[in-house]
Amino acid sequence: MAEFRVIDADSHVEEPEEAWGFLDPKYEARRPFPITGENRPFLHSMNSFWYIDGSVYPKVAGQGVTIYATPVTMARAKLKPFSLDSQTLLEPAARLKDMDAGGVDVQVIFPTIFLEPLSEDPRFEAALMKSYNSWMASACGKHPERLKWAAVLPMRSVPEAVGEVRRAKELGAVGLAVYGTVGETLLSHEDFDPVWSEAERLRLPVCVHTGWCHPGLKRPFTDSYGAHVLGFTLPVMMGFYAFVGGGILDRFPRLKVAFLEAGVDWVPYLIERMDHYFHSETANSRPLPKRRASDYVRDCEVYFTCEAEEKLVPQVIEFVGEDRIMISADMPHGEAREGSVEEIRERADLSDAIKQRLLGDNAATFYGICVELAWQAVPSVRRR
Repeated sequence: MAEFRVIDADSHVEEPEEAWGFLDPKYEARRPFPITGENRPFLHSMNSFWYIDGSVYPKVAGQGVTIYATPVTMARAKLKPFSLDSQTLLEPAARLKDMDAGGVDVQVIFPTIFLEPLSEDPRFEAALMKSYNSWMASACGKHPERLKWAAVLPMRSVPEAVGEVRRAKELGAVGLAVYGTVGETLLSHEDFDPVWSEAERLRLPVCVHTGWCHPGLKRPFTDSYGAHVLGFTLPVMMGFYAFVGGGILDRFPRLKVAFLEAGVDWVPYLIERMDHYFHSETANSRPLPKRRASDYVRDCEVYFTCEAEEKLVPQVIEFVGEDRIMISADMPHGEAREGSVEEIRERADLSDAIKQRLLGDNAATFYGICVELAWQAVPSVRRR
């Protein structure tokens, strides 16, 4: 079997308390801390929570369910195949061992706790994000050839978000993490243009990640199934509409953007739906983007991550191009994507050349990663 150089375009850290070690001192009294309760059956081993401003996260029962495994004091974290040191990056070398076991040479790491808004105070949330970004720069900086990271942006405070784009570049981030909406506001709102302008200027890719960012899409669900399938995923499609149909790529044509962890089967459907309505009567009351959605995907730097088991990957490649799709191992989350590298390798409906693009080349181009430097840092057993 051919050997591939692998860049995992989207994995995660389960934040430890150390992530708040860079918090602005004026917020020290509000610093998040974990609380742990009895592991009752309805909690499904998620019996620890972050206490932030009088609320607990994640919210594992009732209206507006959210599901994730930070803080790692919860029982669920201890059930995973990854050590706590690997999950939290408290010992980055432990993450490298898990990457080696999964056939991953380089990993781009995203937050977990910010999959949902954490405070009604935008400045406090911005302070939490800044602390996280500083901590991630420190953790990944111990093995910078193989551990890359995306800085999360405080989009509810645009001036601070712009400043954080600049600081992310200085700290060594390879991307900028945002979610599909800012509350109920589309990313195409003109208030956010300074953020996209600075990202374009600094050539930092924007990564639109799944998450429970839209209250109206989060609120209806009382179980993790619906919360993941719809509440978690649909905002990415709204983000895609904002960039492609909302004019962002008209105003900032050199911007790199990717849509992460939502798979790719939806991409042809939504593009064709947008193309269908491009010249329809429904468009008469609003400004149109300059071109059809299919034109932007073909001509601009628009990327996606796929699920390794998606049957329609070959058809989507024909639709968007073989140079636009990346893979996501989603380590150490519990959605069974950690075997995605091997699943892609074993597929008979993809050529080795396309597999190499999906497994590494496309992510190297999108994030601006030097694969040769990473390859030299990989254990020799992986380089044979």
